[in-house]
Amino acid sequence: MQALTESPGYLTRGGDSLYYVHHRAAGGCRAAVVLAGPLGLERSHAYIVWTRWARHLAALGVDVLRLDYRGGGESTGRFADMTLQHWEEDVRAGLAHLRRECPGVPVVMHGLRLGALLAARVFHTDAADGLLLWDPPESGRAHLMELLRRKVAADNLEGTGGSARSRDDYVAELEAGGLMEVEGLSWSRALWRSTEAYELALPARDDARPWRVVHLDGRPAERCLAPGWSRSVRVPRPFFWTTSNKLLPDVGELFEDSASFVSRVGDTASAAGVRS
Repeated sequence: MQALTESPGYLTRGGDSLYYVHHRAAGGCRAAVVLAGPLGLERSHAYIVWTRWARHLAALGVDVLRLDYRGGGESTGRFADMTLQHWEEDVRAGLAHLRRECPGVPVVMHGLRLGALLAARVFHTDAADGLLLWDPPESGRAHLMELLRRKVAADNLEGTGGSARSRDDYVAELEAGGLMEVEGLSWSRALWRSTEAYELALPARDDARPWRVVHLDGRPAERCLAPGWSRSVRVPRPFFWTTSNKLLPDVGELFEDSASFVSRVGDTASAAGVRS
């Protein structure tokens, strides 16, 4: 097997540095994928699977750009200053960079969890050739409320939050303008308010570009977010972005299904004439 090349680097975003790793395709590059990953602790838990996925695609002849949003991971910036709009700009910067690195090949936007919200927004406004979403939240506000639910459970179980508090108590604290620690990160009122009306922007039904929503809980077709554009694949629980206990969960079906989708995007775009 040909050795895979992984090239780390930084993109300049204002006064900050946006970290990325470019996983270069084995042999000729026939497509490229921008990976927009999860937020915070979910990023840490999902890191091994996310990196394995990038390497899996590279072994199949697909260039992959994996990036860390400003304020997190290996990127610079103060998390408390960030909003969903900042991270959406980061994904756009990653797309522009990958297009420069891989001219003339189809590019797929792929997001996991929070990254699915961001990737869908970028796909809506930018000339990407395909969109793949793993377990997308229905909105930014719903996603942060889910993380706050975990905070309530952890604080009340461990007694770290003082007297028992509810999600509404934490929301009131955010709205009052204070910083709040959630899974080791400082949430701000600006971050909280940036999720207002930040809905999952699924493509229009007449959008000819291929796109797919993949649910990872094995749900029936009638419960999918986008019937006709969705797949349901069951991966082991607890999900790989919620715990690091299973370092190598069996995600073979997920990888196979998603790699097939990326290949189809490449074939479709090539037949139609790839955007430059």
